[in-house]
Amino acid sequence: MTPYVECPSFSIDLDLPMRKRYSNVPQSELERGARLLSAIMAEVPAGARYLADGVRLLTRGRFHSEFVALADRIGSDWRSVTLANLTYDLVMTIFGCSTLALATSDGPVLARNMDFFPEDILAQTSALIYMNRKGKLDFANAGWPGTVGIVTAMSSKGFAVALNAVTCSEGTRKTGYPVLLYLRKVFDDATGFDHVVQMLTKQTLASPCLLTVIGTENHQRIVLERTPTRCVARKPDGDKPLVTTNNYRLFEDKPRDSRQAPSPSDALYQTTCRRFDNLSSAFADHAPTQSATDEELLYHLTDAGILTEITAQHVIMRPRQQAIRMFVPRRFVPHGFE
Repeated sequence: MTPYVECPSFSIDLDLPMRKRYSNVPQSELERGARLLSAIMAEVPAGARYLADGVRLLTRGRFHSEFVALADRIGSDWRSVTLANLTYDLVMTIFGCSTLALATSDGPVLARNMDFFPEDILAQTSALIYMNRKGKLDFANAGWPGTVGIVTAMSSKGFAVALNAVTCSEGTRKTGYPVLLYLRKVFDDATGFDHVVQMLTKQTLASPCLLTVIGTENHQRIVLERTPTRCVARKPDGDKPLVTTNNYRLFEDKPRDSRQAPSPSDALYQTTCRRFDNLSSAFADHAPTQSATDEELLYHLTDAGILTEITAQHVIMRPRQQAIRMFVPRRFVPHGFE
């Protein structure tokens, strides 16, 4: 028996009016979304609710009608749904992840573990959401019912993006674009790999982050090491694997004082080098003329040296083939998804 279970999926028609867009989402998925929202809101400080109004202004209301529509379907309010989509910016210090961008004979593949808290509920409520326009895939979001922002996704326009957490001495920017929502904007607006890289490089963000981007060709693999206002692009050495965990590899971040340096006790940093080294070693002998099966990738993603205690998802994306699959650790769903 494999140590992972494939996630359910459902589709959303982006051509429908917003008030009807979520009308066909299965009730079971809505119930999962409500459960996850309740768990997230239990961790969000009560005083943070005012941030929802600020985000509405900051994003010029871009997502407001979607937050309202989702809130109506899962029996909540738009501020709570908004805050749930700000989780990265609010609690990024417990957001991990290990990501591999690999050159193969079939084009690039992005394989990643998504590590976040509460890992059990995140795994149990995970769903692959196909966002369609005119009856065809626009993008697929490896997320959860109630997701508006993006952590991991693949576009029909030939690119895929994965978010990893990092902290930096610059801290956060109250006037920066919330990271998950900006990634959604990118998937709505970007026309291809080069456009994605441009958008992700220039925008001022609310929080630092590491963004792995792949296209349809093996040379289209890049990691954007972001602070809220700065960006350094890290590219692979030829066709070698490109690995990302939770620290800067190229960007030189110099804390202005010791209080701004990452604490060695932070969960985010306890395993980042180990995971980076293990994932790099696993594919050190891989040649771009070789394929990489989903089973091979999952074998390494579920290795004890790469997993963390808060690993909630395993995602594999192949933009050239327009293929995406998402799995969760079996220990969280021992009987599968009902």
